[in-house]
Amino acid sequence: MLTVIIPSYNDANNIPLAIASASKIKHVTEIIVIDDCSKDNTEKLLRKLEFNNPKISYFKNQINIGSGLSFIKGIQKSLNPYIILLNSDDFFIPNGIENLFNYVLKNNLDVGYGKMAIKKETGIHKYSHPGYKNYSYINQRNELKDLLIFDMYMPSFGTIIKTEGLKEFYNVKYYKKLMHDYGGEFKAHDYDLFINLAKKRKKFGFLNEVVCIWCPKKESQSGENYFNSGESCYESSFLFNKYSKNESFSKDTINLIYKRIRGKYNNKEKYQIKSDKFSFHYKNFLNKINLLLNHNFQKKI
Repeated sequence: MLTVIIPSYNDANNIPLAIASASKIKHVTEIIVIDDCSKDNTEKLLRKLEFNNPKISYFKNQINIGSGLSFIKGIQKSLNPYIILLNSDDFFIPNGIENLFNYVLKNNLDVGYGKMAIKKETGIHKYSHPGYKNYSYINQRNELKDLLIFDMYMPSFGTIIKTEGLKEFYNVKYYKKLMHDYGGEFKAHDYDLFINLAKKRKKFGFLNEVVCIWCPKKESQSGENYFNSGESCYESSFLFNKYSKNESFSKDTINLIYKRIRGKYNNKEKYQIKSDKFSFHYKNFLNKINLLLNHNFQKKI
């Protein structure tokens, strides 16, 4: 009933743990691995795992297309009514995902998510995100507004999505347009998807339980380089510009969103990164914020 989709690139050292954690989940009947044209021994390893585990389906891209398009490719190949993403260098807590899946089924959720913990050199630690609630809930918050205020508090690999309706719009054409509108490679494809589903007013639910473990690396898409280079700032700016249309936000909400994205920009400035190819999204964001404040509250940042 549940499909796990694992995009992977040159991660043969870590992917066995990811697959093992997915294999132990009772309701997982498909583990789709999309190898994004790896140059290490991923293919040899996965062919062997696929032979010994009927749940695994392995596919290798002929060229490197990125994790976003690889994830979409996995969705298109899925046969189950529910899917969940898993990064090849992270892993699930099997009982946590089981509990989350039962929670999704019981409440007929379109999107259900839990919390993640973080793996460090000293072990696995609690991860606190300002967007987390300290109680489980069903449709008790404005997820669109809160995703824009708090950033990505829904762990991409701790979120189960109903595939019904998803395949109708979330496809290669959608993602290529996303990259075209952004002006290049867009990394926060999971964040965009969750905001999109929130914009569509899908039924969201949160289970107040740790369901997955994040293993951050400096070079990963969610690592230090992504934030220090300014990419995180520019992608967040782009997503606000894209999804704030026709939304009525309070002055406090607008100021909180501004504070978060401004903080990303200030962080980028500390590292004096010269390449600012996508900085125009931040400038557009500032203009949009001021337009909203001027129009609704006669105030300017």
